[in-house]
Amino acid sequence: MPGPSAVSPRPQGVRLGAALYNGDHSRLGDEIGRLEPAGLDFVHIDVFDGHFVPDIGFAPRTIAALRPLTKLPFEVHLGAAEPLRMVPSLVDAGVDLVLIHIECLPLPYEALRLARTYGCKIGLALTLGTPISHLGPVVSLVDSVLLLSRVTGEGAQGSFDPLVLARLRAVREMVDAIAGEVDIQAAGGVRRQHVSDLVAAGAATISIGGGIYGAADMAEAIAEMRIAAAGEAGDHG
Repeated sequence: MPGPSAVSPRPQGVRLGAALYNGDHSRLGDEIGRLEPAGLDFVHIDVFDGHFVPDIGFAPRTIAALRPLTKLPFEVHLGAAEPLRMVPSLVDAGVDLVLIHIECLPLPYEALRLARTYGCKIGLALTLGTPISHLGPVVSLVDSVLLLSRVTGEGAQGSFDPLVLARLRAVREMVDAIAGEVDIQAAGGVRRQHVSDLVAAGAATISIGGGIYGAADMAEAIAEMRIAAAGEAGDHG
């Protein structure tokens, strides 16, 4: 079973992951099996409780069943009214990184200190409407920050919102100011044409859903995105 160390960024550039929720739910095992050969770096798994957003997402038992089918890291985007109650079961299911919505944490500092004792890497997720300033007191406690790039709850019907670009730049400045090793992620409505802008704004990790699952050739789509990401990273590296 992959350990937390698998979450560290690719030394050769931007990490690209597949948002499993956009795959075919009638054959999840096959969908998982496609990702590593296509050149993906991790699996982005949405876990919701039906309260934070209307959807439920994937249950820990489903994640546990999928875990033996790939060596790719599992990174969970967790939107739940009581997220700390779910983290231990996700760790038991083989998850490497849990990204908890800061909107679900009345006491983020205390909650993150507790979450870090559970045995996996911990990050924070923010909706488009949550001020970046909320990260300030706690950014040094996390391994990763995920900024959503479409409106929460719209699912596959939602479109990419360029508002995320300024937010990414603000988080990058915040992380640089503390000299922290915090992975900065973006997810939600991402297509090929958005990748270079996301990387230029500071994203080191990008999750893609319909942009790859809807492609005629997943490996080709990922290769094109990686070229775009590498070019932008080279221009700013």
